[in-house]
Amino acid sequence: MRGILQRALIQHTPIEIIYMSQNGILTQRQIQVLEIQENTIKAFCLLRNKKRTFKIDRILSAAVSRKKGVVRFAT
Repeated sequence: MRGILQRALIQHTPIEIIYMSQNGILTQRQIQVLEIQENTIKAFCLLRNKKRTFKIDRILSAAVSRKKGVVRFAT
């Protein structure tokens, strides 16, 4: 998981995540990673069109699109 986040940060590549909120609600989001900290990442969320902080342990999967329309998930 951290490998995908780190690559996205270095390569400035948007990734898709499945994220579970504190209330247990799942959302699929496309984000641009801005900073990686020990337990969180700061990212620009393209769904909300705002900067957000995500807890890494709440990211259930992260994916980098290899081809248009094809997404590969890593947990």
